[in-house]
Amino acid sequence: MTILFAKYDSNVTYPGQKKFDCGHAIINKFVHDSLKSQVKKGVCVAYVLTDQSKAGQFVGFFTIGQHSISLSALSALSLGSLPKQIPCTRLIMLGVDSQYQGRDLGKQLMKEAFLATKLAAQAVGSFGMYLDADAGAVKFYTGLGFSLLEGDKSPDPSPMFLRMTSIP
Repeated sequence: MTILFAKYDSNVTYPGQKKFDCGHAIINKFVHDSLKSQVKKGVCVAYVLTDQSKAGQFVGFFTIGQHSISLSALSALSLGSLPKQIPCTRLIMLGVDSQYQGRDLGKQLMKEAFLATKLAAQAVGSFGMYLDADAGAVKFYTGLGFSLLEGDKSPDPSPMFLRMTSIP
């Protein structure tokens, strides 16, 4: 297994993308039907893991984009005086194919998402990273330092935030 990380190219047909299965129906549908068009439209930027030992098979991905969040949504974090709208990067989706789970590839993707967030913050300013964690992912993101903004809302997505100063 030789895993390669790269920026997703919407002009490339990735082997296995249409069969990607991370065990989450919404994420699978997004990868199969919308990822390519969302990237082409500039709605988000995507990064992908491919297995070079299997002809570049689509293994995992994440999408990020510019976002803002209201200061009131961050009230649980006791941040002090800030503008009413806080600029941040949003982790929109992340998934690793079921055949590749358990190999820390999700953590590898997050490491790269953190790097992209830091680079974006240097260019345009950002207070941190926001995401809506699915029920099964809250523990994963908490382990990376994210804070729940409204408590664990499982089975619904739970809003989470990580300040730029806490991004590794």
